[in-house]
Amino acid sequence: MVFESLIYETNDDGIATITLNRPERRNALNRDLLHELEEAFDAVEADDNIRAAVITGAGAAFCSGYDLTPNQAQPEYSATERWEHTHWQAKLVFRPWSMRVPVVAAVDGPAAAAGNVLALSCDIVIASERAQFGEPEIRHVAHSPGILLPFLTGNRHLREFYYLGDFIDAKKAAEWNLVNKVVPAGEALEEALKTARRMALVPPFALQMMKRSINAVYDAAGFADGQREHLVLRMIEGLTPDVPEREMLMKTRQEQGMRAFLDARDGPFQD
Repeated sequence: MVFESLIYETNDDGIATITLNRPERRNALNRDLLHELEEAFDAVEADDNIRAAVITGAGAAFCSGYDLTPNQAQPEYSATERWEHTHWQAKLVFRPWSMRVPVVAAVDGPAAAAGNVLALSCDIVIASERAQFGEPEIRHVAHSPGILLPFLTGNRHLREFYYLGDFIDAKKAAEWNLVNKVVPAGEALEEALKTARRMALVPPFALQMMKRSINAVYDAAGFADGQREHLVLRMIEGLTPDVPEREMLMKTRQEQGMRAFLDARDGPFQD
């Protein structure tokens, strides 16, 4: 399969590798990349020869989240279309959680916002020493596409993570039980492929049924219901007019560009 913003590869070991390939934009998820990512996920699901998948990012970042540059702004949607599109995006970056085969994230740089959800929704996360994880979008009055941390780490950690929007490094992510292993810079993909190859040795039926069983336990504990409720609350937040902080930051982005937007958003949080 040939894509413009994504590289999709398979090998004889039964491993599919999906590489987000917009390094000049830190692999930000624009509409084209989102649609290609959906096609790649569909290809994994449709190929019975695939036993495990790996997701990584080209260049210096795993994924910086949805592309917020003004020329990537959302087109005008009706209320119904906006609801459907926003839900589609959120469910897409969360899809590794429910895919047929186990998915390993190889994170060798920042994983931000939707990119953080994409990484942490994978079954296994291999992070390099230069990896970072964060959800800074609360600072411009936008909420994460998915609330995963209540099921992954402790209450105090997750509230710090979501309330402040600060990034944490790979060491802290490991301490918080968000990643499986931390490796030297540049070695995350190699280690992720090694892990995927080991999983591919397990009989596929057993591996896939075990993933379903684990997910069923999470759902019994409220995982699926919690995600649905979060999507509704996130949509209400997104449609609420006249939030002054958001209006100010969006105006800055449109008139002065992304650098000014990020400076205005993150400047007050600098030590």
